[in-house]
Amino acid sequence: MIEVHELKKRYKDVLVVKGVSFHVQNGEVFGFLGKNGAGKTTTVNMLTGICLPTEGKFFINGISHRNMDEIKKYIGVMPDVSNYYLHMNAIEHLKFFAQLKRTKVKKENIYDLLEQVGLNGHEKKKVGHYSFGMKKKLGIAQALIGDPKVIFLDEPTSGLDPESAFAIQEMIKRLSNEGLTIFMTSHNLYEVEKICDKVAIMENGLISKIGTIEQLKKSGVSHVEIVIKIKGDYNYAAQRLQQTMSDEIAHIYHDHHYIYCSLYHEDSIPTCVRMLCNSGINVYELNVKERSMEDVFFGK
Repeated sequence: MIEVHELKKRYKDVLVVKGVSFHVQNGEVFGFLGKNGAGKTTTVNMLTGICLPTEGKFFINGISHRNMDEIKKYIGVMPDVSNYYLHMNAIEHLKFFAQLKRTKVKKENIYDLLEQVGLNGHEKKKVGHYSFGMKKKLGIAQALIGDPKVIFLDEPTSGLDPESAFAIQEMIKRLSNEGLTIFMTSHNLYEVEKICDKVAIMENGLISKIGTIEQLKKSGVSHVEIVIKIKGDYNYAAQRLQQTMSDEIAHIYHDHHYIYCSLYHEDSIPTCVRMLCNSGINVYELNVKERSMEDVFFGK
């Protein structure tokens, strides 16, 4: 649905985006991450027609970036900070944005949109009286005007309380399941891990990492980290593991409650358990510590 090839953007003498390439499949939730200044927003601005590329090319729904007016018929955009006309109600607001998008929308379709984002019952309420979370939902409804094939969501849950954030996350997953392609930015790494199918991370104008959540978690991992809870002498247990499995353990330490063990291979986990039990040490819990998106993002 989205194909990007060696996209670059230069402002005077500064190359902000230095040649990014990626693709997004139909119906995918694609997370686009990066620290402030990484070039993330500039890339999104090029894809949505706010600014033009200096070099490179992209296609959305098979249409070249050179025909941006045609592309805009198939995309919807919810910026992080949206302009809301507070004196209008939700119906008037969406009608106005439909006119700006030069698309015709029936009143019943507007009611359907508002119901889809969870604003049914608030259709005639002035937007100025909406809560922050309700405005976010209205922003998504605005992006959905004209039945787009791709929507760009910039920080869709930023500033929301947990209940409102959960509602929008569930909505994003549902829209994806219905075949809509969703390109979203977020600083909420837990949210990204929860709802994104694929993720790209930008650093210094380039994509440094890209893949599914599982692929990113496994990338660059040389050891298996396990945490063992026992009853008894933790120091003795750690020493026994170190002495008996020195060729299989990269690193080991303990506190008063757990043993933390870094293994070269996953196959050594059963050996750890057997060795402890044979030494008269009761194992009450063993967990394999998985990398989180936070670990991936910060290169841990």
